[in-house]
Formats: sequence, C-alpha cells, structure tokens
Amino acid sequence: MDTLSLEMAMLMLQRLDGVALTDKDGRYVYVSDNWVKVTGLQPENVIHKYAWEIVPETKLGVVLKTKKPVLGEVVEIRGVKVFTSYWPLMKGTELIGAFVCVIVNGMEKALDFTKKVNQLSHQLEYYKEELKRYRNAKYDISNIIGESSIIMDMKQQIMEAARSNSTVLIEGETGSGKELIAHAIHNLSPRSNASFIRVNCSAIPSELMEAEFFGYEEGSFTGAKKGGKQGKFELAYGGSLFLDEVNQLPLNMQPKFLRVLQEQELERVGGKISIPVDVRIIAATNIPLEKMIEEKKFRSDLFYRLNVIKIHVPLLRERKEDIPLLVKFLIEKLNLQLGTAVTSVSNDVLDLFMNYDWPGNIRELQNVLECAMNRVTGEILELTYFEQFISRINNCRILSGQHQRDYFLRDMKAEIERQALIEALKKTKGNKVKAARQLDISRNVLYRKLTKYNML
Repeated sequence: MDTLSLEMAMLMLQRLDGVALTDKDGRYVYVSDNWVKVTGLQPENVIHKYAWEIVPETKLGVVLKTKKPVLGEVVEIRGVKVFTSYWPLMKGTELIGAFVCVIVNGMEKALDFTKKVNQLSHQLEYYKEELKRYRNAKYDISNIIGESSIIMDMKQQIMEAARSNSTVLIEGETGSGKELIAHAIHNLSPRSNASFIRVNCSAIPSELMEAEFFGYEEGSFTGAKKGGKQGKFELAYGGSLFLDEVNQLPLNMQPKFLRVLQEQELERVGGKISIPVDVRIIAATNIPLEKMIEEKKFRSDLFYRLNVIKIHVPLLRERKEDIPLLVKFLIEKLNLQLGTAVTSVSNDVLDLFMNYDWPGNIRELQNVLECAMNRVTGEILELTYFEQFISRINNCRILSGQHQRDYFLRDMKAEIERQALIEALKKTKGNKVKAARQLDISRNVLYRKLTKYNML
C-alpha cells in the first residue's frame, strides 16, 4: 500500500466513531482516538487485554469462533449504548484477528427507530393471530359431547374424513351440530393451519352470490371496490371452505360450483384469467339432497361431487343416553356466559328431558337450559324454572309415548307447585303468613296445599 492510500485509510478510520483491532485470541492490539473518546478508556489500559474483559457484552467471541461477521449489534460500553459491527480478519483460510467498528452518532434516532419497528412487529404478530383465530376453526373433536355408540361411530368417521382430501357432505337436522363436525374435520386435517371459511348459503342474496364466492375485478359492476375483491374460494386457499345449508344453493349457481370442484380453478366476475383453487369442500344440509334431486331442485352431478364422504349426524332423540353429559357440558358453558353458578339439574328435570323428543336437537336443549338459568336463584335447576318449557310441551303435544300425556303433565305441575312451596318457606324461614304473601295466595289456600303434599 502506498503512502497516499495509507493516509486515506487512516483518515477514514479517524472519521468513524470508534475502531479497534484484536488478534486471533481476542486481545486488543489497536484502538482509535475516537474509540478512546467513546469508551473513556486509555490505550495503555486496553491493549493486550481480552475484549470481553473490557466490554462484557461484546460479540467478538462469536466472530472468532465462526469466522463470520456480526453486524449492527447494540452493545453497552461503560453505560453508553452503541451500534457495533465485527469482521474477522483472514489471511487465506487462517484467522489472524478481528476488526471492530463502533457507531455512536445517530444512535438515539436509530434506537427509537428500532423500538418503533419492534412495536409494529408485535402489533403485526397480534393481528396475524387475530386473523388466524377469525379464519380458523373454533372447535375440535373434543367439543362433540357424548359416549353413546352412535356418537363414537361418528367420531371415527370424522377422523377418517380428516385424513382424506375429498369433499365431505354432512347431513342432519337443524341444531344437531353439523358445523361443529365441519370444524372438527378441518382441525384434524393436514390443512388445520390454513383458513377455515364458513359460508351460510341461505344468507347470501342470489344476485350477490357469484361475487361473494368467486370474487370480482375492479370495474366489473357499479359499486365494485377499487382493486377488486377476493371471493370465499380464494380466501380459503390451502384450507377448507364450509358450505352450510348447501341445499339453499340456487340452481343457476350449481353449475358454476361444479366447474370449480371439477377443474380446480375459477374466474372472478369480470375477469379473464383462471385462478387456481386449492380448497377442501365441506358441505352441510338439513334436507336429504337425494330428495331435492327428485324434486328437480338440486343437480345430481353436483351432488355426486359433494357426496364423496357422507357423515350423518344422529338426532338427540336417537342418543338420549348422552343427555346427562350434554346437560353438564351446556351448564358449564352457560355459567361462563351468564355469570351463574349452576351445578346441575334435579332428577325430576332430567326425567323430563329424557322423556322429550327434542325436535330442535342440541340447540333446543341449550335454549331450554339458558331460559331456566336466567331465572335461577340457587345452584340446582328445579322443575319450577321450566314452566315455559312444560307449557310448550303441553301445547305441542310431543311428549314421549312412554307416559300418558295427561298423567305426566299433572305430575309435573304438582312437582312444580311443591317446589314453589318449599322455596317460599325456605326464603321466609318457615313463616307461613309471609310465604302465602310471597306466593300471592291466601293463608287457607297455603295450608290446603301444605296438607296436600304432606308438608305440615
């Protein structure tokens, strides 16, 4: 190196906030004047000493071990935070030392910028998790409550369906838990980390359905968003698309769905380019599609594409042995929602539940329990809290044939009355005058009822 080049190199080094050189073992062999100013350490107190003895946070050890540079590390030197970069000095393949550069000027702004970047990064992670939670399935197979043989068979079907990539058709009455099964299939499948998009086919106006499912390009119709919009198939890319109430899909849309399923591609409304589709379809219906085919309301070719794996959801009346478990689960769930502390239902209530056919399935059971829990004052749901339910049973005349309707209802009404007397006396600490007033009956009527139920 000539004299001019050497002078230019030294000038450049002096312009830097701080420069140090070490040998291959990590001992300082040179420190610049600016390095001395930054650290407040004199060369005689530093030269020949190990860098980590002077700057405990140094990353020099990593560089000497890996022979690779470490850049832009924030290191504290005697209470001053600085950006520090390290380069190994090589002679051929041999490590002979390291070059250390310290930057102080602009450090405050740089740290502030780093802090803001970190904050934005944390916010981004938060919103990514929120989006994942929004788009992913909420339930898994553990949320399917029941130990009956019919439920255990269905759980086995769900696990088998999850291993496949074929379309699934879930068939069952309203309120039987079809959506829960769709969630469980997705969560058990290899697609579980991707989106789970749920669409209720009955909730989308027919004139908007094509744009909702297939998306649209900018300017394709009046009111179209700038830049266009992705449809449900695109949003579910790599994941699962759950078509709830697929029986409500209009006839004019069915061929378009069939094309997507067959060709694995779609065209947006107003678009000219085919977009690849990688989506697992899970469909649900509360009406047998075979019946709709006979009535010319559903295309047979689309049915065959959907009906690769069929799962039939059993009705609640077909698995009444699961009712106690379901009641326990629903009470725990509703306690969290309502802020109540109900522990169970009485035996009389359970008998009532077991002798009812539940046309609304699990959804109806939850509704009945929620109505009662909004009235409860204790920990146990007694018959007295189910007056509306019993009245509805009486009006609908849909009690199980195991009991004579009139006899059963008379028994239920008597039990409700007895429970009301017990509660009134409990609240008034046995004061019959106050109990009669609370029940809005005369004292004579109260005594007659107490005699009737052997409570005197």
